[in-house]
Amino acid sequence: MNKIPTIRILGVAALLCSQGALAANWLAIQGTEPEKVTHRFFGALSLQYSNYVGCNPLSGLARPNGTPTGDTSSGPGLNNGYYVNSCRVGPELHNDNQGFNLDALVVGARGNIIPGKINYFLTANFGMNGANYEPLNTNREYFASLTDASVTLNYIPGARLRMGLFKKPGPEEMMESIRMKDFIYPTDFVRRDQIERFVNGSAKGTNPIAGQGYAGSISTQGYDADVGRDWGVQLFDSFKQGKWTHSYAAMLGNGNGIHHSDNNNEKDLNLYFSSEYDLPGGKGAMKNGVKFYAYHQSGVRNYIIDAAGTKSEDFDRIRYGFGVHALGRFFGESGHKHRLGFDLMFAEGMILQSATTSCTDCPYGGHIQIASERENKAKGLSLEYGYYLNKNWQFDVRYSKNNLLYETINNQYWSDSDERVITEVALGTTYHIAPKTSLTLNYVFRNSAAPNPVTTSSGNAAAINNAAVKTSNANNATSSLGDVIGLRLRHIF
Repeated sequence: MNKIPTIRILGVAALLCSQGALAANWLAIQGTEPEKVTHRFFGALSLQYSNYVGCNPLSGLARPNGTPTGDTSSGPGLNNGYYVNSCRVGPELHNDNQGFNLDALVVGARGNIIPGKINYFLTANFGMNGANYEPLNTNREYFASLTDASVTLNYIPGARLRMGLFKKPGPEEMMESIRMKDFIYPTDFVRRDQIERFVNGSAKGTNPIAGQGYAGSISTQGYDADVGRDWGVQLFDSFKQGKWTHSYAAMLGNGNGIHHSDNNNEKDLNLYFSSEYDLPGGKGAMKNGVKFYAYHQSGVRNYIIDAAGTKSEDFDRIRYGFGVHALGRFFGESGHKHRLGFDLMFAEGMILQSATTSCTDCPYGGHIQIASERENKAKGLSLEYGYYLNKNWQFDVRYSKNNLLYETINNQYWSDSDERVITEVALGTTYHIAPKTSLTLNYVFRNSAAPNPVTTSSGNAAAINNAAVKTSNANNATSSLGDVIGLRLRHIF
């Protein structure tokens, strides 16, 4: 996993482009360029404030071995008095449930090298985000990070070739540009199961603890994230048939973080197909249409599985899903616009558990725990609606649910008790101060539950008590999750 040297200087966390819509053809928008364009510069600034109003510090956690609640000696059991990760302002994740964050400061350039034949796309982000911070590391790792650095060759009819670093074809929430992100916070499934964090080891335990799973992840942080992107090559194109536009993409990628080369000798395969029906009205960022899409992502990750760091194993990582998104004047209205969205998303293997909320007997911050085996699964659902009153005001609502580890391998490491059900209802209001400047207010109702208690087949009193303590810890941790208020000022330039 050799680091790519140029990335230590430049970067990004979110793709920006100057056009797009909810039913947009992101493959064409991000990978092609009109012939008349030579070169153009663009950028975006996103400043946000978060207040996790309903969150409570962890309390009542006890060690499964019977050590009293509130014990402050070394080792597991130190989380009492701290907020879970989902209640702290990222990416620095200090024990503070409110604060400001420069989520994105993007600068970019795009244009034609040879009009109609070769075009390019570059962006760099100087913000506080997953591109510039290693997972669970409170210290900034990069001043800025390059996330989009691609060229597209258009010499073969029906098969454009894109090479470099760019967004992986996948769910709509990940494909859309920063300009079209109506909600401040991503859904839990996308944040947890789609955006990938990379660690050297696959672990469930806090340290090499016998019986708690693979002991490879001795660190409390990962080494990189993909922020929805990868280095690779992609064949893609779009075809117009009447009022329909059909698009496809097939990408081979490294399957590693944006600052690194390949994780192993395997390549990720990402497949994508969409069909969009054109509706009258709108243009550019607000073109009306109805889009159906589906995707499949597959790859292999290699992890250390012993404390000595001498053994490793390959694990499959599978993601797939489908959805429909629409933007237009529906319901018999001629003036106001409506936005509709429906997504189903699935994950097999490499399921990320929240370090603190799931590993309740870990030291504060925990370790990044990956449910590596393909038998470990998660599934996400997202429903959203947007109403555009006029050129200044829009109103949004989104329901999302993540069934985290609803199926497990049920071995000595993972069981039904590891399941978490996270539901969110996000309400949003955006005021467009100017065509490229907006102020967004979100309130997100959040709920997390551990539906299955820890069980034991042993009749030993200590084992029964330990199971009860672990169940209580999980319930205490999930019940500490609360709502969040977000305010975002965004400017596109």
